[in-house]
Amino acid sequence: MAQAINQSPELQDEFLADEEFVRYFAKLNHLLRANLKQKAFELAKKLLLKVASQLVGTGVRKGTLHLRKGVFSDEVDLDATLENIVTNPLEDLEDNLATWDRKREEQGFVMMFDHSYSMRGPKIVLAALTAAAIAIYFKENYGVVAFSTDVEVVKGVSEKVHYEVLLDRIFDLPIEGLTNISGALAKGFNQLADFNRMFGLLLTDGGWTTGEDPMTVAAKFTKLNVIAFPPANPDKIRLLAEAGHGTFQFVEDEDAITAAIVRALQAH
Repeated sequence: MAQAINQSPELQDEFLADEEFVRYFAKLNHLLRANLKQKAFELAKKLLLKVASQLVGTGVRKGTLHLRKGVFSDEVDLDATLENIVTNPLEDLEDNLATWDRKREEQGFVMMFDHSYSMRGPKIVLAALTAAAIAIYFKENYGVVAFSTDVEVVKGVSEKVHYEVLLDRIFDLPIEGLTNISGALAKGFNQLADFNRMFGLLLTDGGWTTGEDPMTVAAKFTKLNVIAFPPANPDKIRLLAEAGHGTFQFVEDEDAITAAIVRALQAH
């Protein structure tokens, strides 16, 4: 099919206009001629961002409620205030007053995705979709790390990058090498050094075939969620999520990846 599209301008137009373009692009992108591939990438980026924006809400929760004493606020906790009065009846009312104070949580998020040789085709497009969804969902304080034999920071947590630039960087990565999960987790965790809550999302289709045992660094995350694809061994990869106090999803059907992304974001 790719050879026919490469040789026929008419088929190229049909390919770019097809309602199932992203699906076909995911399967054929590495086989397209350079000029057609560039057009296809530009269209794919727009469609991926459109899909990603539909997957996510308006942003992350900005903070949690923390109980304070002796501070006036519109958010008074009556039960806690009465308990303070009973416990400390001689104190002034303002010293017994318990209120809720919204404080910003210092939380960072890093996505670490596999771009080893086995991720070529649809899987790398799904990784790009996940990155786009994360970018739209978090807007800031998120990073993206790519790994095969070596590990590369695609976007630093503090770096300001437009969504399309992020997708360009992902599509420019060579699909090659082994699977260095330990190196990816270590570099991802280092990106979160300035945060007191450190969340990670790992995408891979294989076990660790190079590098050290990743279990120790997985346990350092506040929560490490894992999405895995075949041919990964789910029993082996699940151990990473368990070590990282996170969720594990094994996605055998490509059509189920969007729901998996949403669940992973909601579980952060």
